[in-house]
Amino acid sequence: MKKIMIFAGCLSIILYTTACNSGNEKQTAEVKQAAIEPKKVVEVTVMDSKEFVEKAAKGGMAEVEMGKLAVKNAKDKEVKNFAQMMVDDHTKANNELKKIATKQNITVPTSVGEENTMMLNDLKKKTGAEFDKAYIKHMVDGHKKMLDLFEKASTELKDTELKNYAATNVKTIQMHYDKATALESKLNATSSSKMNKMDDKMNSGSMKSH
Repeated sequence: MKKIMIFAGCLSIILYTTACNSGNEKQTAEVKQAAIEPKKVVEVTVMDSKEFVEKAAKGGMAEVEMGKLAVKNAKDKEVKNFAQMMVDDHTKANNELKKIATKQNITVPTSVGEENTMMLNDLKKKTGAEFDKAYIKHMVDGHKKMLDLFEKASTELKDTELKNYAATNVKTIQMHYDKATALESKLNATSSSKMNKMDDKMNSGSMKSH
């Protein structure tokens, strides 16, 4: 009986030692593998001043040009007033950006760019309520992009003056975006109401004929 117990005890010790050795070998292999594998470098992209000036200038000039067109062609009075605000606010912001960029020897674009030119040409083909809806949709989409750009610039730009310019204009762009969104909802609701009235008239006429 004692022999069996001694044998069992020895066997336990052998198994424990083997397991420990196996664990140590595994840890050693993992350490060696980690030393061999190259460390992954996480790249942090920081916005470039030239990139910001180019995008902000093109977007700002497009807002002014579309605004001028809407002041002349818009049917809704609130849309006209909004468009005039776009002309005034973005002209001021564009001039400020140009002054800062000139100090930094950064070339400011003189045109709105291909994408914005296509939007302008598209707007010129529309009239009345259709123009109003298309213009305000461009304002919602455009100000969402500008808001993202300026918020990013206000934290990432290295140049202090441009960084402050971006941070200062974030509130204005947010206000423009909120007003454009409210106008879009109003125009959509008006359009939906008119459609319902037309449907009611058609249904009423159909019932009378019967």
